[in-house]
Amino acid sequence: MKIWERLIWLVTWSSLYAVGGENSWTFTFINGNLSCMIFNLSSESDIGNYSFLSNKTEELIFINASLDSFDLTEAMQKITPWKISISASNVTRVIFPAKMTPSVVNLRNMTIEDLVFNENTRIQDFRADYTTLQSVTPTISKLTALDILWVAHSELTNFSFDVLLNSSISLLYLVGNKIETISVNPAMVCCKNLEEIFLSDNRLKQLDFRVISLMVNLKTIFLEGNQLADLNMSIDMTHRFSNVAQDGRAYNEEAIEFCSWHTYHSRKVRNEFPAEETSVPNCTDYFASLLSIHLARNKIEQVNFKHFALMNSLNSLDMSHNMLTNLSSKANEVPIRLSELFVSNNNITDVYLTPFLSLKALYIYDNNVKVLNMSSLPKDIDYLNLINNPINCNEMPHMNSSTNFPTIGPYTEC
Repeated sequence: MKIWERLIWLVTWSSLYAVGGENSWTFTFINGNLSCMIFNLSSESDIGNYSFLSNKTEELIFINASLDSFDLTEAMQKITPWKISISASNVTRVIFPAKMTPSVVNLRNMTIEDLVFNENTRIQDFRADYTTLQSVTPTISKLTALDILWVAHSELTNFSFDVLLNSSISLLYLVGNKIETISVNPAMVCCKNLEEIFLSDNRLKQLDFRVISLMVNLKTIFLEGNQLADLNMSIDMTHRFSNVAQDGRAYNEEAIEFCSWHTYHSRKVRNEFPAEETSVPNCTDYFASLLSIHLARNKIEQVNFKHFALMNSLNSLDMSHNMLTNLSSKANEVPIRLSELFVSNNNITDVYLTPFLSLKALYIYDNNVKVLNMSSLPKDIDYLNLINNPINCNEMPHMNSSTNFPTIGPYTEC
């Protein structure tokens, strides 16, 4: 069943009209109880100022439109819907007026080159799926109430967070594009409300974590299914930052000072603070809220945990299905609060994770571990998954059932 047939089935429609000349229809519309579907709109269509729209319309749906410039201004002057959908259409440009009421805009299966947004305080959820969009328009910053920006399975080749400078979005979903690079102005603090970033199934080959270091509310980033082989961290620890506009003007006169709280968190984890000492650093921590990073299904051969050391809130790291051959770490060069590490389906032979003071669970199944000295693991680890490794688990002290004095160790699946 085609998409427009499904829509007709879902809508309780009251009227069907074909509008056009005596021998040909230029467009068709179906006015339902709560929605209106408009088919085959083109530059030759006499839309008649959208006089057929009902003020009860809550959802306006365009299907199979073919236009150079698709301006929604006139339609939005007639009705106040909560949602606009455009699908299976071929348009060069869609223009969204300032005075429009919809909080949700959906584009799907479209050939489209550009989007133009005017100042708007109503749109909260913008989604484009399976389109030919090659970039995110800078005018997205004019949507002051936007919470979700979703451009998936389209033609994006790069993404700059600069377009989100003062954006209110909390969720950025850019899955299934062709993105090779992500960037941000190194002197800019952006995306203060951003909590989740989805960049899975793109074409990223390298990543500098500096790009997300100043996103103070970012909690998780998904990077699975890229081509990442190189991870890096290039933070200038001496730099002070401000909100900088694209023309170079600062929005706030007072700069925002960032620093690392690594020493503070390390002492806290080790219980090294005197009872009377409770003060925190007088600055904003890098990666202040980051809890999880998902890097599965990439091409990472080596991991330098130092690149994650400034992520003081990080508690979950997934690097499964990569090309790792060893896990080695150094004191004071690890994320201090990491509690879960997923490294299954690699080719790991050597493990040394003792510096991870907070690590509680290690998922290292489907690797090539033949020998594992428990002294190479954190002393407080609770769970260890070694399934499908060539290790003789009975040789591990806490797994040896023949001894009269079993050694206490983590719950181990082997």
